[in-house]
Amino acid sequence: MKVFVFGVDGLEAKLVERWELKDFMQKYWGIHDVLTVLGKEEKLYTPIIWGAFLLGKPPSLYGFNFSNIREQRLKIAYGSLYPLYCFKRRLFPGKSFGLRKIMQKIGLFSTERLKVGMPKVEHLPEEAISDTIIGKVKQLGYRVWVKEFPAYNDEKIAKFRVYMRQYFDADLKLRLKYLNEIYEIAYDIYEEALSKADEYDLILYYNPVIDYANHMLFRPRNYKLMVHLASYYRKVGKMVKNVREELKNTAILVVSDHGYDPKIHDHSNYGFWSSNVQLPEKPLTILHFHRIILHLLDS
Repeated sequence: MKVFVFGVDGLEAKLVERWELKDFMQKYWGIHDVLTVLGKEEKLYTPIIWGAFLLGKPPSLYGFNFSNIREQRLKIAYGSLYPLYCFKRRLFPGKSFGLRKIMQKIGLFSTERLKVGMPKVEHLPEEAISDTIIGKVKQLGYRVWVKEFPAYNDEKIAKFRVYMRQYFDADLKLRLKYLNEIYEIAYDIYEEALSKADEYDLILYYNPVIDYANHMLFRPRNYKLMVHLASYYRKVGKMVKNVREELKNTAILVVSDHGYDPKIHDHSNYGFWSSNVQLPEKPLTILHFHRIILHLLDS
């Protein structure tokens, strides 16, 4: 059976249920655990969670964890001043003097440099690639289409993560403009994925817009922002519906890497999943999808 994975970053299960978004729910749906399998000490960061999805095991086994990613990002952004930053950190551990903002303003902490280096830093190490679901199914002779997928080959989307935080509380028009730009990029890739569906056995599609929208608009006491948030949920839901209508005899697997907790303004420790076909097992954690996909392809 062919499989179309529709990855939805940040899709919050409680909102799917509250707003009765049937397009996401499909025939079977539920939530899966993220925190337990990654470890309480690990940050619930998008590339790490999707890395776990692809591998079927914690990516930290390959040295791919938030601590290492963060350090590599700092190294790129500080450039030749990175040793000085490390010296300051050893001299004053745990203390911040607001120097980064100053250095960023005068160009010594370069977000542009970070933007260029981000894809390499946030991709799984080369030795892990053959162990991903992509590597495994290719070895078995299946045809795989994957583009702009976190931890694997996202280029444009990885660069967007550099600037995302500065839009969290920006003017609403700027937030919506930024979200629409991301949506358009994701939609173009979606159309390409659909057009290639007949040629491949496994398609891995990823849409980040809901995660960005959660961070910028998920304010339960602000009706206007929640209306905008709901519109993005429904837009992406229609995309899922269209995939289901276009692709017959295909397992449509919707997976989110996490949800969103508005109380802490950060990622929740569970994700959403749904399927139009009965799965060989109920996915209890983000790691289970690896073997579920293998089973579906073989069925």
